[in-house]
Amino acid sequence: MTALSIQQIMGTKYRTSSKADALTKDLMQNMGLSTKAAVARLSIGRSLSAGALASTETVDSKGLDIPATSLFRQEEVAAWVGLIITHEKQMSGAEVNDMEGFRNLVRRHWHRGVHLLIDDWVSSDCNYDSFINVLVTRRAELSEDVDVPDEETGSAIVTSKEDISEVLSKALNEIGISAEIKSVIHGPRVSRYKTLMRDVNKLDKLKKSLEQLALVLNIQDAVPTVAPGDEARVIFLDIPRPKKTWSNYGKNEFQLALKSISSNRDQLMLLPAVDIMGEPVSFDLTTSPHLLVAGATGQGKSVCIHALIISLLEKHDEKSLQIALIDPKQVEFSIYKNLKSLWRGKISVGADAARETLDALVEEMERRYSALEKLDVNNIVDGRKVGLDLPFIVACIDELADLILQDDQVETLLARLAQKGRSCGIHLILATQRPDSKTISGLIRSNVPARIALRVQRGSESSIILDTTGAENLLGAGDMLLKTTGADPMRGHGYYLSLKDVQVLIKGR
Repeated sequence: MTALSIQQIMGTKYRTSSKADALTKDLMQNMGLSTKAAVARLSIGRSLSAGALASTETVDSKGLDIPATSLFRQEEVAAWVGLIITHEKQMSGAEVNDMEGFRNLVRRHWHRGVHLLIDDWVSSDCNYDSFINVLVTRRAELSEDVDVPDEETGSAIVTSKEDISEVLSKALNEIGISAEIKSVIHGPRVSRYKTLMRDVNKLDKLKKSLEQLALVLNIQDAVPTVAPGDEARVIFLDIPRPKKTWSNYGKNEFQLALKSISSNRDQLMLLPAVDIMGEPVSFDLTTSPHLLVAGATGQGKSVCIHALIISLLEKHDEKSLQIALIDPKQVEFSIYKNLKSLWRGKISVGADAARETLDALVEEMERRYSALEKLDVNNIVDGRKVGLDLPFIVACIDELADLILQDDQVETLLARLAQKGRSCGIHLILATQRPDSKTISGLIRSNVPARIALRVQRGSESSIILDTTGAENLLGAGDMLLKTTGADPMRGHGYYLSLKDVQVLIKGR
């Protein structure tokens, strides 16, 4: 079978990628396993059932070593070696005759398998019993449409069987659009088809016919979207995929993305999502300068707010940032009760406390303006340059609708803060699951330029959030449209962070 000996294989150490090493530790905790080796064996087995390894994938070897005696028990090692080497022979035709090649296979299977197991965990709603049931009942098939996470981009590479270019071309022709599909890139949930329009005058017709295109493609409630292309006469058609093919981005991907954003203390970087190709999406709240997050119940609003708060905390301590939390329902923010950066050291719970906090924020805003005027500067950043020691304040308000219904003076206070808060370093993040004209008035919308729309029920609700339709066609589960100052809405997929993840990420802050 191979020129390698069992003695060689058992006399070395094995490792996976740095990213998969971190995910292995998460699975140890999720599954109650005491060793990385147990997760590694499960991951390798999971990968072996998932078809050929991607020939173009690069996997680093920066994880921690595991001795072969831990990874492969002496009585089982021959079976594992046979499985790994035979799999490679059948899938790619390659012979494995040296230790470097065998270690590389172990590393790549471990890397791929642990990502697939994390996807299984998330698709099981992070429920242990459901997860075990998935592992027990899954058919051990050599699937041709398994997602393989790409080491550099984090986006899913789906095998060619998922490429529907020919079907898409025929579907476009059926609705009267002549086009050529030039290429496809598969992101976490959406496949992007680079499309050459043979008649650019048909673009408006295409945009009006997207629901018909969805019907022809048989993608049920999901609707394709059109994005500007990167060449003349070219557009991108973004086609949603079935949920079973999604790649989920969780705590580990979120932590990696946090490291990439600016550490400038004069900025308030927010990291709500990845784009449709899996690249992190971030923006600076100081330039926006206030944010509205809205969507129907259960579409990912709470998780999005947690990601926003944690991304603020990543680059700031209590000396440069204070967070004012207003929680009318006493549901979402209790996890932050011991936060060092908590403004005035408490969470404002209920309508009365919320009103008192907003009054205090307005008073603080006026005090800051007086301080800026004395120094003859126009904003907090310039003030810091001449010795003014003031932290940013970001006020996060959950369920804005309930607050406004309970106290009709709240809107006036919020409007004052939205109109004047930016220059003195006070910013707002407003969240609601009832995006209607009573909750989000024209006064608030005109002064809160940054918007995140999660899935809503009706196009009219999307228009209230974004000033355009589209959010009614999102996929749910954190799928969002993000609009910042002066930019068109862009699509993103939110990170999945459980409450346990949030507790870990804010520990010690």
